[in-house]
Formats: sequence, C-alpha cells, structure tokens
Amino acid sequence: MAVSLEQLHAFVATVEQGGVAQAARHIGKHVSTLREQVNNLEIDTGLTLFVRHPRSLEVTEHGEQLYNFAKSMLSEASHFDAKVDSLLQGIPERLTIAIDTSLVESALDNQISALLQAYPYLSLKVLNGDTLQIRGWIMSGKADIGIMLSTINVPTEITHANAYSFEVIRVVPARWELPNPAQPRDLRDKLQLSYSFLQDIGMRDADVISHRFMLCNNATQLLSLVKAGVGWAHLPKFVCEDALADGEVVINQAPSEPFSNWNAELVWKKEKAINPAMQMFIEAVQALPSH
Repeated sequence: MAVSLEQLHAFVATVEQGGVAQAARHIGKHVSTLREQVNNLEIDTGLTLFVRHPRSLEVTEHGEQLYNFAKSMLSEASHFDAKVDSLLQGIPERLTIAIDTSLVESALDNQISALLQAYPYLSLKVLNGDTLQIRGWIMSGKADIGIMLSTINVPTEITHANAYSFEVIRVVPARWELPNPAQPRDLRDKLQLSYSFLQDIGMRDADVISHRFMLCNNATQLLSLVKAGVGWAHLPKFVCEDALADGEVVINQAPSEPFSNWNAELVWKKEKAINPAMQMFIEAVQALPSH
C-alpha cells in the first residue's frame, strides 16, 4: 500500500475543516485536487473514511481511527524535514556550552532559551564549573564553547573574545559593626574570601588585602559565606543584588574608591570551526549590556 503524505494532509485537513471545500481553502489547494487525494486514499486503504451527504461529509468510525495516526505521521514528517534543513545549515547534532559558576544569571539562560528556539533539534548540554575548569574543558574538547571570568593567562590554543563587563563591589556581612566606608586597616584583620582561581594563576595579591583569607571557586558560594558572617569579599554586583535588597550584606567602599570592572569572555578552541549555533550564542552574549 503506497499512501502519500499529500493524501494524509488532504485527509487530515478535510476532517479538521469539516469538508473538502473548506479544507481546500485552508491549505490553498484546488477543491478537485483535494477531493482526488481523499478519494485515492480511500482506494489505497480499501476503507470508507467519509459518508458523503448532499451538503456535508461525515467521518466514519474507520476515518476517526485513522485520523490520529495520520496526524502522527505528518508530525514525524515535519520533524524529518526540519532535521534535514538543520543538517543543510550546518547545525551540529550536539553542542556543549560551559558557563563559569560565577557568571550564571538569567540573561544567559535567556540566550540558551533563544538558541533552542532557533535550533529545536540541537542536543544541548550545559556545564558549570570554575574559571579554570571552563578553560580545561575547552582545551580537552569536553565543551565546544565557554564563557568565563577573564584571565590574563590564556593558552595559545584557545580563541577568546570579550563578552561584557560587570561592576565589582566590596560586600561585608550586614551584622558586622564597621565604619562605612572602612579603612584598609579595618579590613585587614577580618577574614577575606577570594576566588581560588586567582591564586592558581598567580594573581591572588591583586585581590587579597587581609592578613587572613579563604579561597572558594564560585561567586554564589562566596556570597553565601559573606551572608553567614564568615568574611568579606569582592564580588560581582549582579550576584549580590538580592542579598543587598534583603539587607543580608552591605556594600562597604568609598564612592571614590577605584574598583575596576571585571570582564567575562567567550572561549573556544582555535581549531574548532564556528557553526551557526555557536555563532548565534557568541553574538547574543556579546550583545548583552555591561552591568
């Protein structure tokens, strides 16, 4: 039995629109063409799918049963066509994006959502890790593209591009009794919380000013420790917004105190070809405003 997709489309449209003429108008075909396709489907299946009345069609029991199967077949066919289009566009079957835990935010989630809407047949995987893990995953090929805190030491095998910058602030536990702004001497005897990757790349002294310090590998955990009263830290302001609004931490720095914005950067292996999905993600992230 050779049943065509055109026959199934004509049959489904006729059932849903309640008649051949209505179905023909709905899908933009001639009534005679649609009627012929429906008639041929009945001949090919050996089943009566409609009872013809003078001014209407009535779907038979067999027609009702075949309708859902026809809908499923048309849906699968549309998936097949979309997958073919995806392959012709050079969309990969799989894509792995690695995101620095210190940069996780809703703006990036929105870009991932947009990516999946544009490429619904892309099998996407998202990894979270600290800055050096992101770099390692790119180097090993475990991730195709990553976004991480900018570092001055980037292997020559990796391509890196600026993404956006963000404000860094000094936050202290709300329960601490400190002058605001505190002087360096007020902070040096307090435990400072700092990123572990800064020590790993030899830049700890650019951040740590206290006599005592504790290292951690992501901003969310650092913020939790500040909220718990463990110590103080320099953190991205966007990470601290809710805690600041809830009064769990406070900003403690002079308005004129120079704080450099930090940068997020996109990274991928130089030898890796940029496919359309990667290009879309790169452009979307670079379009995000600094904050």
